[in-house]
Amino acid sequence: MSDIFPQNPKLITLKNKAGMVVTLMDWGATIHSIQLPVGDKMRELLCGPKNPEDYHHQYCYMGATIGRYANRIDKGQFWANGVKCTVGGGKDVVLHGGEVGFDKRRFEVKTQSETCVVFFLHSPDGEEGFPGNFDLTVKYELREDNTLSCDYHATCDKECPACITNHSYFNLNGHHSKVLGHEAKFNSKQILVIDGRAIPTGELYDVTARTDKVDNFNFTSFKKLANTVEDFKDDKNMEFTNGYDHAFVINDFGDITKPCATVIGEAVDGKRVQLEVYTDYPAFQFYSGNAINVDVPDLAIARDDNQAYGPHDGFCIEPEYFPDAPHFDAYKDVNPVVTPHQSLNRNITWKFTVI
Repeated sequence: MSDIFPQNPKLITLKNKAGMVVTLMDWGATIHSIQLPVGDKMRELLCGPKNPEDYHHQYCYMGATIGRYANRIDKGQFWANGVKCTVGGGKDVVLHGGEVGFDKRRFEVKTQSETCVVFFLHSPDGEEGFPGNFDLTVKYELREDNTLSCDYHATCDKECPACITNHSYFNLNGHHSKVLGHEAKFNSKQILVIDGRAIPTGELYDVTARTDKVDNFNFTSFKKLANTVEDFKDDKNMEFTNGYDHAFVINDFGDITKPCATVIGEAVDGKRVQLEVYTDYPAFQFYSGNAINVDVPDLAIARDDNQAYGPHDGFCIEPEYFPDAPHFDAYKDVNPVVTPHQSLNRNITWKFTVI
């Protein structure tokens, strides 16, 4: 797939009256760029290749739509339609839809305007092993209050676990730099404990339970992601990840009037950018970019200084169902599958504010 991805990408630019500019790409229904007016300058808030044609040089899913199933599936197997399905070649851990997930598919542009674009993708029965003919619509809309809304609507003619999200890497400092100095607050008191393969064990961990110190995972009030990478050492919940790569369960999820996560960048030229993320998914994966350009055959190059990105140069907040949800009956009610009678309808909204 890498020999054709992403040939002749089609770019769509959205602009609002406040001056915010969002550039999207048909390959992967990808968010290529988010630029926000900060003072008298435009600040780029996303990590990614400068040229859309260079996306095959990155292995980090930068800005892409993820599907059919975002995050991990243990052994690449699950039961659906009364049969055992094997997806992604049945690897020990299948990530983000398999070898050729939606991030590597060209979406059709159905409609577009100055502030809105609608992408469409048909995934045939059996693609990457997933059952059923799966149709996905992704609608991006840029609003006047500097929010970017993304609506997912998916149908399938067979029962199929599905989870669609966006995998943007944000750096609110506006230049190639580490993000550990960003401050964050999450509407979450629990994470899913993971094993050495980043598969949830089924245990929920209360991030507020420690009394001897503020837990690394306790973002119930604003705190830095980390002072240094040393903060990640000797934390039992990070022994496999070298940073954050965990699913946070959203308190009272479904209330889209409350942000599930708020992150504030460092001051640059006296101005900070705040990102609020809203969703009706039950969880979000928080990833501190621990493995950016680590052990990959080709490096993603930063768009501003032409240097290779490295670990912790960007962070992701990926609203989604629980990782490996098909194997956890206890969470079935909050992680519904798509069926001929039940579609997937979810929203992610990002709001940007200069403070």
